[in-house]
Amino acid sequence: MTKIKNFLFANSDIILCFLLLGLILLVCVNPSPYISATYRGFTVWAKIVLPSLFVFFILTKILMQLDISFKIFGILDKPFAKLFGVKHFGGYVFLMSILSGYPVGTKLTSELYQQGYISQTEAYKMLSFTSTSGPMFIIGSVTLSMFGNAKLGVIVFFCHIFSAFINGFFYRNVKCPELEKNNKYIKDTNPKLTLNEIVQNSIISLLMVGGYIALSFCILEIFLHNSIMTVISNFIYKVFGADYLTPIISGIVEVTSGCVSLSQLASNNGILCILLSCLISFGGLSIHLQSQMFASKANIKYSYFLKIKTTQTLIAFVLSLICSFIFF
Repeated sequence: MTKIKNFLFANSDIILCFLLLGLILLVCVNPSPYISATYRGFTVWAKIVLPSLFVFFILTKILMQLDISFKIFGILDKPFAKLFGVKHFGGYVFLMSILSGYPVGTKLTSELYQQGYISQTEAYKMLSFTSTSGPMFIIGSVTLSMFGNAKLGVIVFFCHIFSAFINGFFYRNVKCPELEKNNKYIKDTNPKLTLNEIVQNSIISLLMVGGYIALSFCILEIFLHNSIMTVISNFIYKVFGADYLTPIISGIVEVTSGCVSLSQLASNNGILCILLSCLISFGGLSIHLQSQMFASKANIKYSYFLKIKTTQTLIAFVLSLICSFIFF
């Protein structure tokens, strides 16, 4: 086993190269499904993501230019400092995150670090409880539009937000050795932005988000539409009476697609509550790529982001399991 690991590690670039060449060949041989997947990805971005995030990206950016806003939100500093070990702006970022959803919490955390308002350690701690979805997506887009069930949406939203709270408490004393030399506040050298610059930066960020969503849909197409996945899905259908593998794989790659796939199954509300809570709390590869685009600017490694989303998902699973027994 050790020899195999050493071989894979030593030849990782070669293996990745052949894997990418294989994917390119696959797309060239039959490009139609991947063109359609890209179109669906950009359609989801244009119809759902862009309208909901565009205003929030601009308004939160303007808000951060006003020093008075930090004094107003400063009333939340003390309780969040005691709960999560974050001295500054924890309540502000958490509030903005649950109002607007992914990836606003990560974006604001990164900007606060870049502008010198929080240390890197605080950025690490803050990210553990501010990477959340919002009620517009969970209750509006998912449970009402897809399932027609407001009660389910409220419960899933509660499980998701409370899981973020508990997750943040677990990471309140996080210690990263590589950060010990970088725990001081950096000097704020960023000038105030004009409205034109704010709009321009927001549009560029949203275009990047759209690109990641389209890429995720293409990856999802590769995962789901092959003979191996078909055999496994058929087996799961025979055992459980429903193909839960497809929505789970879809949600791990792109959360909206996973929710849509789940809405097409005949499942009881208890199972829906658990699966939706886990998928939304994990976020999916698309959300991870979007969030890491911002987190990397605060020198936050993806391995850490993956870790906090995994623990949040486990917490959401436990909470939703309890709620499914109580309410359904």
